[in-house]
Amino acid sequence: MKIGNILQYGIFDSKKQYAGMKKTPKRSVVAFEFDYILSCEDTAVSFIDGETYPLKEHTLIVRKPEQTSNSILHFKCYCLHLQIDERSPFYGELSALPSYYPFVDGARYREIFEKLFKHLSASESNMDDDYTASKILELFYFLKKDGGKTPEKNPAVLGDPDKIRRAIEYMKENFQQKITLATLGELTGYTPNHFQKIFSQSVRVSPQKYLENLRLKYAKYLLSQTEKPIVEIAYDCGFSSQSHFTKTFKTVVKTTPYEFRRSSMVVYE
Repeated sequence: MKIGNILQYGIFDSKKQYAGMKKTPKRSVVAFEFDYILSCEDTAVSFIDGETYPLKEHTLIVRKPEQTSNSILHFKCYCLHLQIDERSPFYGELSALPSYYPFVDGARYREIFEKLFKHLSASESNMDDDYTASKILELFYFLKKDGGKTPEKNPAVLGDPDKIRRAIEYMKENFQQKITLATLGELTGYTPNHFQKIFSQSVRVSPQKYLENLRLKYAKYLLSQTEKPIVEIAYDCGFSSQSHFTKTFKTVVKTTPYEFRRSSMVVYE
């Protein structure tokens, strides 16, 4: 089972990477980055999308694709950089996580990172085996669990309600077309990642999941009320392929489109 592509893992020491520097250059984040701080100087700070997060031992930073970030040095951390397909259900869940975990069970996270890195170092050529997937899923589980009790830096900021409604109406009217976070961000005036965050906080579900639910609802209607071929239904509902549609439908509805259609048929005697 493969969760995503591991781009980087191990212990990051900023004194070795940025010797003689006091601050890293601002950069655009291209993958999900998980940094568990092992040690740091008192003045160490990370900036993510303009927010300031003081680095302390046992704090944890989560950066997401399309964010901007840089840091005031120095610090040492366990780091894991993971590239995940936007169509994966993990993408939306991880994008909705807090960027900063000021209070976590250090022993738990250290154990996850250490066991994962030890395994990866011993099997460099195979990063998508079941053990690797199990440790990454364990990390996701605790991040989501701890994220629910982690105070946001600005918890009252849920975004402009009119802009959220505008995005929802747009998705309802255009779910049959390709809709990206960039499209929704441009529509509402937010950066893609900030839109992801405020939508998830306001609606309690990620934009990707909301869009997926709209498509599946329409798919159920077409399967039960028309005789359209399943491949046509897949494209009519905005899925990129029949295989993607079938996989998503079965994951969410717990049955295949074909089986759903058969169970929805009315038999007259």
